[in-house]
Amino acid sequence: MSSPEPRLVFEMMTAERAVRRWIDGRAGDSGIGAAGAGVLFYLAANDKALVGDVTAALCASPSGMSGLISRLEKSGFIEKFPDQADARAVRLTLTPAGRAAAGIARTVVRDLNGHLTGGFSAEELRVVARWLAHAATLTPDEP
Repeated sequence: MSSPEPRLVFEMMTAERAVRRWIDGRAGDSGIGAAGAGVLFYLAANDKALVGDVTAALCASPSGMSGLISRLEKSGFIEKFPDQADARAVRLTLTPAGRAAAGIARTVVRDLNGHLTGGFSAEELRVVARWLAHAATLTPDEP
């Protein structure tokens, strides 16, 4: 009797939802969930980034990013300002509250990484990381 085919897509999507719930559950009353943390992390490393660059880096949709940026701005974590070279373009920067929230989010993600890697060897984790990186290269136009 052969073993059932692995349900990798289902397992990956289920894991992604669980990870988001874990992060969101530890966000407390900060209002910073998994998606917001990604924006804060990107801006912490790329101050005054264009909205389009943040959107591309997080593989987000422009409409989804627009709403997220509005929420982060309303909560006082980021500020928007026009690009000096192109007034149509918008740049983002972290506020002091945003920098503090990014620090808290880093601790949450560090704790999560510890939880996720516990009990796995370095070699097993390299295989998982390689598989996830491979999955991230998929494009809709591939056969």
